[in-house]
Amino acid sequence: MEKIVWDVFRELPGIVEEHKLFCEQGDLIKRPTRKQVADLSESSPPEKGRSLENVVRDTEEILSFRFSTGNPRFFSFLGDALTTAFNNYAGSFESGAGISAIEDSIIRWVAERFGMPLSAGGQFVSGASIACLTALTVARDQLVEEDMRTKAVAYLSEETHFCVAKTLRVTGLLERQIRTVPCNAKFQMDPDHLRSAIVQDIKDGLKPYVVVATSKEYKMWIHVNAAYGGSVAFCESHRALLQGMGRADSIAWDPHKWLFQTLGCSVVMSRERSHPTKSFAVGAHFLRDLEEDETKNPFNYGIELFRPARHMRLWFSLQVLGTDTVDRMISRGFELAGLAESELRELADWEIVSPNTLAVLDFRFNPKGMIADDVDRINGLVSKELAAQNIGVVFTTCIHGAVCLRICTINPQTTDNDIRDVIKALDQNARLISKRFPKTETGFEDRLVSLDAQ
Repeated sequence: MEKIVWDVFRELPGIVEEHKLFCEQGDLIKRPTRKQVADLSESSPPEKGRSLENVVRDTEEILSFRFSTGNPRFFSFLGDALTTAFNNYAGSFESGAGISAIEDSIIRWVAERFGMPLSAGGQFVSGASIACLTALTVARDQLVEEDMRTKAVAYLSEETHFCVAKTLRVTGLLERQIRTVPCNAKFQMDPDHLRSAIVQDIKDGLKPYVVVATSKEYKMWIHVNAAYGGSVAFCESHRALLQGMGRADSIAWDPHKWLFQTLGCSVVMSRERSHPTKSFAVGAHFLRDLEEDETKNPFNYGIELFRPARHMRLWFSLQVLGTDTVDRMISRGFELAGLAESELRELADWEIVSPNTLAVLDFRFNPKGMIADDVDRINGLVSKELAAQNIGVVFTTCIHGAVCLRICTINPQTTDNDIRDVIKALDQNARLISKRFPKTETGFEDRLVSLDAQ
C-alpha cells in the first residue's frame, strides 16, 4: 500500500507538467454533452486500481467542464491562490496547537482591519452561508428568549443575498417572521421604512431582534454580510468605504472571493468572542482528552466539530505575497471597473445602471425607441454570444425589473486591453443583435397602435 502511495507522489510532478494541469487555457465556459453527463453519473469505482496516468487524464476531463474562473476575462469571483494540502484537524487546540494559534492570529488581524474591538473573535468556515448561519444562531440565542421565538422578527433589505433568508429559516424563523425592507436609489436599506416596520412589529407584540444591517436604535443585533465587499478593508486607498462596519455584532466575510483564495475559505466574526459558546459549546465522553481547556477548542465556537485548517491557505498566501501586494491586487479591481465604466460612457446607447462600486459595474444596452422587453432580450443574448465566441463571460442580473449586464473585475491578471476588447465586443454584438428587433420613433406606444390597427 505504501509503495503505491509513494509511486503516485513520484509520478505526479511529471504528469502535471505533461498535461499542463492548473494552467488556464481553452474555453471560458465548457459544458459536457448529455452523453458525457450520463456516462459520468452512471460510473462506478473499479475493483482494481488504475494507472495514475489514466486517472489524471479522466480527472482533467471531468474538471474541464466548468466556468474558467482563473481566466483574466472571467468577470466573476476569483479563487486561484494557494491552499494547504495537509489533513490537519482544526477542531481542538490539543490536536493542532500550531494551526489553532495561527487561526487566532489571523482572526485578530481581520478584526482590527474591520474596526472591531479587542473583545472580538471568530473562526474560519466553508462559506458565507455557514458564516451567516453561525452568526444568526448566536444572535437568536443572545437576544431571544425561548418562549419568544415564535414572535422573533428579522429584517433584511430587498438586495440582501438570498443565503441570509435561508439561514434565518434554518434557525427556526417562518416566512412571516422575516421582513424585506425596500432600498433607496443607491440600493441601500431605507432607514425610514425599517423604522416603521420595527415600530409596527413592537406594537403587535413581536420581538425584533436582528437586522442585516443598519442602526442600533432598537438595541437589535446587527449582522453584516460582507462576504464579497469585506476584502476592501485590506486596501488602504478604499478602506474608508467600510467605515462603521466595526460597530456590527457579527460579520461574515469570504476570503475566497476578493482575497483570491480557493473555494471554502470564509470567516465569521463576533463582536464578543465568548458569545458563540452559548450556542455551540458541547461536551462528550469521547472528547474528554480534548477538554482540559475548553475555551481554546474551536468546535465550541461554531457548528462544526470536525473541521479542516481552512485558514492555513490564507496564512500561506499572506506570507508569500505580503499585505502590500494584496492591497495593490484589490485596488486593481477598482481601476479595472473604472476603466470599463469610462469605456461604456463613451459609447452611444449604453446605460450605466449602477456605477462602479466595489469593482462591480451594472450596465445595459438601451437604445431609444425600443420596447423594454426587447431590450431585455438583447442584453441576455449579448451575454450568451460573448461566451459562445469565447471572448468574455459577462453574466446578466435584474435590477428594478430590467435585465442588465454585470462585470466584477477582481482578477488582478486582467489587463486594460482585456477590458477594452470585451467592451468593444459587447458593443458590436449588441448592435448586430438589436437589428433583429423592430424599432419605432416613439417606442412601445407606437407598437401598440400598430398592433391595434391590425
